[in-house]
Amino acid sequence: MIDRFRLPLTFDAAALLADLRTLSAEGWIPHFNSGFYDGDWSGLVLRGPTEGGDSLLATGEAFADTPLLDLCPGVREVLATLDCPLRAVRLLRLGPGGMIHEHRDYDLGYDRGEARLHVPVATNPDVAFHLRNRRVDMAPGETWYLDLSQPHRVLNGGATDRIHLVIDVGVNDWLRGLIPFEADDPFRPTSPQVEPEVAAANLSAFRALVAMRPDLHAALRDTTDRDLFIEETMRLALEHHLPLSAAMVRDAMAEERGRWNEQWMK
Repeated sequence: MIDRFRLPLTFDAAALLADLRTLSAEGWIPHFNSGFYDGDWSGLVLRGPTEGGDSLLATGEAFADTPLLDLCPGVREVLATLDCPLRAVRLLRLGPGGMIHEHRDYDLGYDRGEARLHVPVATNPDVAFHLRNRRVDMAPGETWYLDLSQPHRVLNGGATDRIHLVIDVGVNDWLRGLIPFEADDPFRPTSPQVEPEVAAANLSAFRALVAMRPDLHAALRDTTDRDLFIEETMRLALEHHLPLSAAMVRDAMAEERGRWNEQWMK
């Protein structure tokens, strides 16, 4: 299945910015996943779970608009366009220099009948959003579906806030008509059939290549998810005509872990 898709919906970014100016600069709630980020990651709840209280929680059985939504005609226009069940609606802010570390939102996904949409309101060229280690560049007013049950991370390397309107919706026929959820992801590698001797030689060559290439090292450095690291190693090695099997990469990781443990247990 795909992990990202730009919907054919573009909204008035100026109207969304006007909503931001109307809202108070105070009252932004720090994100509850405090161990997942550095800097300012905070939000305002425009629609939330009726049992959620004063928090950024996006899970629940029933949802209701908050008084803040009445102050946001631009946001209301966005929501009126979405012909699908609305769940949580939030403005999420990542301040300058802020970083959201790689993680998965396991309770969110198409297979659970839910989807998360992002509409950027304020951003800058130095915002780097990586989903499954591939960058997603999103411009103000665009609408994006992102499968955030997959590993993702964000860095705001700029000098201004990055603020997105984040909308959780129920999946229905209207949304399926816009988003090809079940299309094959062309970037997800398959495990090729490689003879063990060839795979071992390719792994040795790829390790040497990564040691010489800072760009390859950087591409793998921030990938902390084990399964994704295996996928990315296979993908990058294949791009350099060094096919590896998933089993070979997995065994190599276990071997390195064993060497590390042996070193520190002496």
